[in-house]
Order: sequence, then structure tokens, then C-alpha cells
Amino acid sequence: MSKRLRDGLQAFTGCDSTCFVGKGKLKALKMLQGDQHLQDTFSMFGTLETISGQDIQVKETFVCQLYGKYPHTRVDKVRYDKVRQCFKGKKGILPNSEEYDLS
Repeated sequence: MSKRLRDGLQAFTGCDSTCFVGKGKLKALKMLQGDQHLQDTFSMFGTLETISGQDIQVKETFVCQLYGKYPHTRVDKVRYDKVRQCFKGKKGILPNSEEYDLS
């Protein structure tokens, strides 16, 4: 593994961050090792002043895969699904606009 790739992974996942709680570096590393496109993207992390929309999408898809939510490509959708799953069937949760007529 190149130093740039290692540094890119470290910058993205953090050293003591809870952002990737329960996933650890090993799973992320194994995913990177199996995908040259991911390696190229993470190797460039921190070397450019701006990040392209395509690179953001690649990293967002990576996070979805890290949490086993493939083929999702949007972290917001994965988070929404996880929250809905946690509260599924519980009373007292505010309804969304589809469940409640606001007129």
C-alpha cells in the first residue's frame, strides 16, 4: 500500500472518529485493496484543492458499501433507512407528509 493511499484512508476515516462506528479500519482497507478505482480516488485525497463531484460520489458509495447497503449510493438514504428501521412500529413518532394530511 502506498503512503498516499494510507494517508488518504486515514484522512477519510480518522484516527479515533466515531463516524465509522463498529466498522474499523480493516474492513475499509480490504475494500480498498480489491478496487483499483477506489485506490486511485483515495490516493488523491488531500492532494487537490477541490474535490470533484465524481470523487465525492465514489467516496459516498464507499461509505454505503462499508455499511453493507449496496447498491445505495447516497449516505443520506442509508441513514434515513436505518432510522426508520430502528423506529419501525413504534408509536409516538411524528408522521411524515405521506402519512398525514396537512391540509
